[in-house]
Amino acid sequence: MSKIVAKRSVSESVVKFEIKASGAIKEIKPGQYVILRIEESGLRIPVTVSKVNTERETITVFVYATDVGTQKLANMNEGNSLFCIDGPFGIPVETGNFGTVLCVGRGLGIIAMLPILSSLRTSGNRVIAVLPAPSKEGILLENEIRAISDEVIILTEDGSWGEKGLICHAARALNAESKINQVFAFGSAKTIKETNSLTRKYNVPMQAVLFSGKTDEGGLNSIFRVSICSDGKSLCVDGVNFNAYLNGYEELIQRFGSNAGQENHCAEVLQEANISC
Repeated sequence: MSKIVAKRSVSESVVKFEIKASGAIKEIKPGQYVILRIEESGLRIPVTVSKVNTERETITVFVYATDVGTQKLANMNEGNSLFCIDGPFGIPVETGNFGTVLCVGRGLGIIAMLPILSSLRTSGNRVIAVLPAPSKEGILLENEIRAISDEVIILTEDGSWGEKGLICHAARALNAESKINQVFAFGSAKTIKETNSLTRKYNVPMQAVLFSGKTDEGGLNSIFRVSICSDGKSLCVDGVNFNAYLNGYEELIQRFGSNAGQENHCAEVLQEANISC
């Protein structure tokens, strides 16, 4: 059994847990995930590991309550126990010393940013985090992101927090003013595609971490298979991170969603910058 040692509500649908884990947590690398099971016969719920504390033998995860299984998990409290934690799974994200790194995280993709930013900072990079959202309510974990970033740019479409603007504006401005050596994008397939459209113009390497927001009662199969560069990729085995210079975005967008309300405006900005998707 794995006991919950701490719990905090981040938003209406997102809960942060610190959970007692085994010695196997030393093997967890940035970008990997684990599977939580409340009961032996219960759903397998994949969650990104945001932090590993080897001294306390705990992991920190964020649970996004979207269905019966994740809602049941989100309703658990400090002192409750899970049946087990399986993993880690997925290929770790490459986080070397690139130089200056631009990290774009939108919505719940921000959750996956935390361990990557921490690793990038530890490796000696200058980290610039860009957090776009429709409004202030869409900016998650701002304090945590600021604690491990050299610079944070908040962008809201309605101007309610930070600057008024979109991913397109920030990425274009930063690439014009700074030398960006590596880009990471965290979020939906649409967020990744839009960021990638900008990095191609400046020929900057880019890695992507997809937030799927889906669980599968059958064991993370079927909906988690996508085609990348004509090769089959199983997100449940390979993980949700990949080289963003690939084909297959349309399939990813169909399966894993987009950012409603942002697409048309961003398309106009891309056209103005003469950037093709």
